[in-house]
Amino acid sequence: GPYLTIRGAMLHLPGKDKMRIKTSEDEEVAVLDRKLVAMTPTYDLYRGGMGAEKIGWIEKELVALTETFDVYMEGKGGIGPFKPPPAYRIEGNFIERNFVMKNTDNEVVAKISKDSLIQFDAFNHYQVQVAEGMDAVLVLACTCAIDEEFDEEHKAKKEKAE
Repeated sequence: GPYLTIRGAMLHLPGKDKMRIKTSEDEEVAVLDRKLVAMTPTYDLYRGGMGAEKIGWIEKELVALTETFDVYMEGKGGIGPFKPPPAYRIEGNFIERNFVMKNTDNEVVAKISKDSLIQFDAFNHYQVQVAEGMDAVLVLACTCAIDEEFDEEHKAKKEKAE
């Protein structure tokens, strides 16, 4: 079966903050681009290789001390500074890497959990279940953004502690 590999060089250098998602045939299916100027952690989502089209973006929200991620799709309303309503909301236990993605009808369209059984290397392994008709690449791109975000936070907290 097809599988996707994620190679992330989220180096915090201008123009280098990109993470690429490729198929086993080394074909690029999505690119995440972290926006360094945004007030809240924001990643632009592109489909396809370079010169890829922007399909949307994911933003971290803090609502009543609960962290969620909102996923916005490009071209879904919203004029000028006004954002469209999010197409999806991701909620759950991000530290444990166990979360769900819901659509605007509050239906779960994807479940993501960290697979702690596979710990044979330095990478995080995930089990991702995607509802029929849901865009799997979008789900994976969001998972990568969240993983990256919490890795960053984890690193920052660890450095403070040391």
